[in-house]
Amino acid sequence: MKKKLTMIISIIVFIIAAFIYLDSSFELGLVDKIERQFDTQAPEIKTDNLRAKYLLNENFNLDVECIDNLDDACEVIIIGDFSTQEEGNFQVELIATDNKGNSSSFIYEYAVVKNADGSMYIPLGYYDGIDNLEGEALKEFLNEITKNHRVYPYTDDQTDVWDILRAADQDPNNENNVIGFYTGLSIPKDCQDTNNPPSFCQIDAYGESKIVEWNREHIWSKSRGFPTETYDAYTDAHHLVAAERVMNSIKNNRFFEDCHDGDDIDIEDRGYDNYTCNVWDFEPRDEIKGDVARMIFYMVIRYEDETLDLEIVNDPMSLLDDRNDDDPIYGDIDDLLRWHIEDPVSEKEILRNELIFSYQGNRNPFIDLPSLVELIWGSHDKYQE
Repeated sequence: MKKKLTMIISIIVFIIAAFIYLDSSFELGLVDKIERQFDTQAPEIKTDNLRAKYLLNENFNLDVECIDNLDDACEVIIIGDFSTQEEGNFQVELIATDNKGNSSSFIYEYAVVKNADGSMYIPLGYYDGIDNLEGEALKEFLNEITKNHRVYPYTDDQTDVWDILRAADQDPNNENNVIGFYTGLSIPKDCQDTNNPPSFCQIDAYGESKIVEWNREHIWSKSRGFPTETYDAYTDAHHLVAAERVMNSIKNNRFFEDCHDGDDIDIEDRGYDNYTCNVWDFEPRDEIKGDVARMIFYMVIRYEDETLDLEIVNDPMSLLDDRNDDDPIYGDIDDLLRWHIEDPVSEKEILRNELIFSYQGNRNPFIDLPSLVELIWGSHDKYQE
């Protein structure tokens, strides 16, 4: 009887131990091993970083990634020759394969073009769903795809706004300099808003040899709705530029206005084809008027929310009690719409948009697709008094 009882207890202990072993084995990946043994699911090819267009003779290495359902062991091969050496429309086949031999394929169609345009660097699928939208519906759509961008600090020991502007506004002819937005001056990067500028900050400017520094300019003045760094708009590089310090101070939080359209007073030449006029208006040089407009349009759709709800209007001063009121409005919309047409998207803007996208993960839609402007706001004639 005792032997039988001992045997029963031993069996029970063995069964319990087996259950414990099996349970720990499952925890250690037994289920995962079984799944891997019978894996029949093909890996997914990542297409969201692929572009539809490339510039003729652009130096670009097509590197496509894939994602497997069980592990990272998948690879993509390209069937066909990917090249930017000839204009036209082309296609290659992308095939992703995992360790079990499961594969998936994607026919990648792309164009090689001679001249850059605003759609050059749009990732495939970025604007999916935009067709046939206009007005408020289009604004809401663009807000959804541009919001929640990666936010960088204004000043920090790690990557910050200074670093982004050093890259975004670099002088194409001198990697050690930035181009001042309003003046076009090439300014050494190390002449960065310092109280003790080094001697090499003395350059020819405003008709004389003088110390020149640059700082960060908010195209949509931060005092017009987001006065502190607690707002994402404060550090959004899509409307921040490197600006020569004196001209930045002159622009201040003035509104944008054409000072030469026949109805302006107190017009003052501020140098480098920039002007102030009226009570509190600023007209930038012709070369950047379209850039300004598209930055302002971006701010409106990006911050189309309850927190800020930025809006562009005509004659914003007439809506304020004082020129320093912090209402989230900017203008003038009729001039900005006209500037958008008169100064179309440049290759410089396209490259800048792409660089900021590489940091923030969102794009300025009005550089990518300039026709969206009229679909939202109409033409400038609509706002003429």
